[in-house]
Parts: sequence; C-alpha cells; structure tokens
Amino acid sequence: MFNLTKGLIRAALIAMAAWSSTGATAATIIGTLNSVGSGDTITLHAVRPNGSSFAAQVLNGMSTFTQTGGTSTIDLVGPTATTFFAFCVEPYEDAALNASYSFTVDPVAQAAKSSIAGGIGAAKALQIAQLFGNYAPDLSAPMTAIQASALQVALWEIVSELPTNPFSVTAGNTYFSTPGGANTTQVMDLAQSYLNYVSTAGSSAPQAQGLTALTVNGNQDFIGQVVSTAPEPATWMMLILGFGLVGHMLRNRRGSPSGDRLAQA
Repeated sequence: MFNLTKGLIRAALIAMAAWSSTGATAATIIGTLNSVGSGDTITLHAVRPNGSSFAAQVLNGMSTFTQTGGTSTIDLVGPTATTFFAFCVEPYEDAALNASYSFTVDPVAQAAKSSIAGGIGAAKALQIAQLFGNYAPDLSAPMTAIQASALQVALWEIVSELPTNPFSVTAGNTYFSTPGGANTTQVMDLAQSYLNYVSTAGSSAPQAQGLTALTVNGNQDFIGQVVSTAPEPATWMMLILGFGLVGHMLRNRRGSPSGDRLAQA
C-alpha cells in the first residue's frame, strides 16, 4: 500500500511538472456559424467603450454552430452531438455565416474581453445568469423565434448598457430601432419585460447553470451552455495526488503509537 501510494504521488508530481512546463493553455472550441436567429433584423445603436458611436443592422436570435475541433472536453447544448446553440454577447464586433472561429472557453464574466477591458464583469454575468435562469434555463428546450430574439436583445442591452442607466430597449447608451421584420414590435416588448425582471431580481432569483463564454479576439463573442464536462488533465492530476496523499496519511496513522492504541481498543 505504502509503495503504491508513493508511486501515485511520484507519478502525479511528474505529470504536473510536465504539464506546467508546457504552459497552461486555455481550452478552445472551433465552430462554424451555421445560422443566426429567425432572419429578422433590427438597428442596434450603442456607444463603444472607447466613446465612439456604433449603429448597424443586425440579425437577432439564437445562433447555431457546428463544432469541428478544439482542445476543450466540454459538451455544449445543441440540436445534435456535433452542433451547439449560442447567443451573441457584444454588439461591437462581427461574425459571418459559414465562417469558422477558434473560441477560447472562458467564464461569462470575461465575455467581450477584447472590446471591454477585463470583460463584462461579475455583476453583468449574474444578470445574464438570472435572465436565462428565468426565461431559458435549458437552451435545448423548445423556444419560439420571438422568445429567442427577445433574449438576444435583452442580452445585448445587459452587456453594453452603462451601469448607471436603466435597462431600456428604446433609450440609453444602447438601444434598438427600425423594425426589420414582422415580429420586431413583439420582440422589443418581450425583451423589455425580460429586462424589467432582471432589474428587480434579487440575489435568490434562479440562475441558469452551465453558461460559458466563447471568446475570440476581433470577432463576436458568444454564450453557450455546458451539458456535461470531463475533467481536464490538471484536474486528473490533482485527483490522483489527493488520493495518494490521503492514502499516505492513513498509512502513517496506522503505524503511529496512537493508531496502535486505537486498534487495540
């Protein structure tokens, strides 16, 4: 037992040293953008973090990607085993249909980190978790095009509106105009109701589980949802080391005088 424990500890330490010597690289997901929402467009107006104004016609709704590679072991919610759903995070950058992107898997608080220094932060990440927690806790559940579009509009508003401004789809640092589809009025009304909820949600409000940011420098970031995870190599190493140390401690305890007295009692 003792020799086995020492062997496990030695193997774990060697593996950890080898892993750290190569550098702890962030996990990635490579995906091709297949579709964006229902095809309706709106005009999104925003002021970038650098102070410049931004206005563009954008598609709104839930996007679908085909995963083609990457180093991450996580599975993302999607219609099939090789596709996943996602929502756009930042209104300032682009993503092209049928284009492939190599995303870094990050916490939601670090979303939009290439356009907002340090990312959106913990407060906005909590609001996003509450938005999805109340209206779309499981991205694989049925959702109408209007609901998906309203979630996308609300998400953009949360991400890019100034903390000092109330959430509004028609005013503020970020707002929307020029309906581009038959359902846009319904989308705007529903998005505003979602935002009203987030504005008053307390700390005990339900939060969606498994949300993760997919970030890429110079292009649109997205938010997806993890359905299952497998431990990364570093996690396996720590588990092996932990079990080895526990075994070593138990071995030492059995061999100590106090351990002998306990056994005799």
